[in-house]
Amino acid sequence: MKVFIFDLLAYGENLEHLRSGIELPYPLSKEYFKADVAVRTYEEHLSAWEEMDRLGYDGVGFNEHHCSPYGLMNSPNLMASAAAQRTKNLKLLIYGNLLPLHEPLRLAEELAMLDCLSDGRLISGFARGIPREYQVHNVPLAESRARFEEAYDIVPRAWTEDIFSYEGKFWSYKDVAIWPRPVQRPYPEVWIPVLGSKESIEFAAARNVPITPGLAG
Repeated sequence: MKVFIFDLLAYGENLEHLRSGIELPYPLSKEYFKADVAVRTYEEHLSAWEEMDRLGYDGVGFNEHHCSPYGLMNSPNLMASAAAQRTKNLKLLIYGNLLPLHEPLRLAEELAMLDCLSDGRLISGFARGIPREYQVHNVPLAESRARFEEAYDIVPRAWTEDIFSYEGKFWSYKDVAIWPRPVQRPYPEVWIPVLGSKESIEFAAARNVPITPGLAG
C-alpha cells in the first residue's frame, strides 16, 4: 500500500464567519486577505511536506483552483517545484492541472522542467475543473471536454516525439521540439480524477490511464 496526502492548501485563517449558506461569498473581497497569513500558510505546508518526506510518506497531491481561499494553489506546478527543492523522495502528484484552461505546449514544457527539478518524482494528473473557473478565465464551459481531450493528446506528443506538428480545433503547432524533456521514460505517469462521468471513465480506459474515483481536480 502507498500513502499519498492530497493537500487543498486552504488559506490559514478562519473565514467561516463570512459564509452565506454553505459557501463563502463569491467573489470574496481583497479586504479579507492578509499577506502575512498567506506567507505563513505556504511555509506551514512546505514544512509539513518536508516532514512527510522524512517520515516516509509516498507522495503529496497538489491541485489547481482559482479565486478561492479554500485553495491557494492557483499554480500546482509552482507549489510542486517548491516542494521538489525541500524534499528528496516524496512523489509529487499534480492532481491536477486543469487542461482546458492551459495552452498545452507550455504546460508540457513546465511539467518536463518539474520532472527534471525533482529527478523523476512527478506524477501528472489532468482534470477539467469546476464551472466557476471557466467563467474566471473566459473559457466556454461547453468546450471543456473537447479542449481537455485535445490538450491531452498534445502533451504526451510534446514529451516523446523528436519533432512534432499538430493541427487541432483549439491549438496548432508546427515543427516543435521541446527542451528539456522529462526524466521519466517514456514520460511521467498520468492519472485522471473522475467523479462518475461515464465519458471520463471511457476516455481514461481507451488510453489505459489510471483513474481515481471521488477526487475532483
